Amino acid sequence: MDRPDRHSGSLPRLARLFAWLGAAVLVAIMLLTFADVVGRTFFARALVGTVETITLLMGVLVFFGLGWTEVANRHIRVDTFVDLAPSAIKRVITVITSLLSLFVATALMWRLLVQTLDQILAGETTQIWSIPFWPTAVAMSVGMTLFVAALAWRSWQALTTLFGRPQ
Repeated sequence: MDRPDRHSGSLPRLARLFAWLGAAVLVAIMLLTFADVVGRTFFARALVGTVETITLLMGVLVFFGLGWTEVANRHIRVDTFVDLAPSAIKRVITVITSLLSLFVATALMWRLLVQTLDQILAGETTQIWSIPFWPTAVAMSVGMTLFVAALAWRSWQALTTLFGRPQ
């Protein structure tokens, strides 16, 4: 599925929404960096806490884009040898890689959820502004959960294609 906008359903719409939210976070990072550089260059004063704020926002940026990247089938792939294989072998390889990706991402999601719970219970904060870590961890967990849902969706499509059922 190369054109997710052709498919209806809540998963592609939700993934696109999160991608746009991630883009908004990127704009915020750029504006914060710009303001910090201007402050340092022209006023000899940096914005306090810029590095820690950007660090927290980067996690949100990365995880919010994962779901849409999967739905849109835009992850980096090396198909040099796969392209030479017959169509049936390509479908088998797609199923194997989809299920393997789903397995690994699910394990990562589980660990991220455990880490998020630890962050909530520990109440850890950043050093300068005392921003709690847990809201970022929750946002990252939500983004990762959306990514796992997109991988499950893609794996289902690969399985139905392999066994000849229409998508």
